[in-house]
Parts: sequence; C-alpha cells; structure tokens
Amino acid sequence: MTKIALAVLTASLVAATFTASDNAFAATKKKVSFEQAWKLCKAELDKDKIPTTTGSNMNERYIRGGACMKKYGYDL
Repeated sequence: MTKIALAVLTASLVAATFTASDNAFAATKKKVSFEQAWKLCKAELDKDKIPTTTGSNMNERYIRGGACMKKYGYDL
C-alpha cells in the first residue's frame, strides 16, 4: 500500500469513528428548547472567557456559538 492510500484510509477510519460517536451521543441526548440551548451555549462560551467585543475573538464566538447550537439540533 502506498503512503497516500494508507493516509487516506487512516483519515477515513478516524472520521468514521468520530461520526459514529457523535451520532450515538446525539441519540441519547434529550431535545432542549431553542431558548434553553441558547442559554447553555452562552454559558459555555462565557465559561471559556471568549470576549464579545474584539474583532477576531468576536468571530470565534459566533462560530463556536453556532457549532454549540448545532450540537443541540438548531441551525443558525
């Protein structure tokens, strides 16, 4: 097997593992309302001390907040 094929195979297996675990986690999680998910995500971002007013950090907060909301089943 070539190095490229081995790298592709390894990357595929890692991705499949994370996808399977994310799906299993989502299936066991109770659906929360949009407002509850918003509150949970805001608390998570505040806990990580990501500021809201500076340029690049503000963008990071929006991206991470959107990813958090998606974790609860909501797209922004």
